[in-house]
Amino acid sequence: MERKKGIQLNQAFGAVLTLVLVAVLVIIAIVIFVNLGDSFAASATTTGNDTITQAEFTAGGDSVLLDNTSLCGSSDFVISTDVVNDSRDVINSANYTLTTAGVFTNLTSEFPNSNWHVETTSTWGSEACTASDEFTSEFDNYTSLVGLVGTIIFLGLVIGILVTAFAFGGRKEV
Repeated sequence: MERKKGIQLNQAFGAVLTLVLVAVLVIIAIVIFVNLGDSFAASATTTGNDTITQAEFTAGGDSVLLDNTSLCGSSDFVISTDVVNDSRDVINSANYTLTTAGVFTNLTSEFPNSNWHVETTSTWGSEACTASDEFTSEFDNYTSLVGLVGTIIFLGLVIGILVTAFAFGGRKEV
């Protein structure tokens, strides 16, 4: 009996097992990178220089997020110099609050027609934290995940066909 070329049914088990193994490895990588991103939190120091416009502060009690809050793992915000307005008047610290998470709140309607300038220092997770978060956030996008799975299946099939062709191509059953 002559052996037919191509993947036989008894070889499909190995291909399926390989795909399952790759899927498990991808899931493990995602879990590792999520935990890795959390471990980078608050490992680097940065400074911020925010100008808060009156469009953002229309009345007392309005809050805004400072620019560096968008950095990965940002925390521990403190004001490093006096808060001033456009005419460089120092604004009394009783007129505002700043949380450690970077939420700046105007508590007064004092200085109604000028922008406020806030200089802060804070910590963040460094570029490594950002890279880890970007890697894991790609899996939030379903399209990226489907593309990855499709690529893995395609590569698995190509490798399986090549291995089958080279390993079993020269044999004939008699």
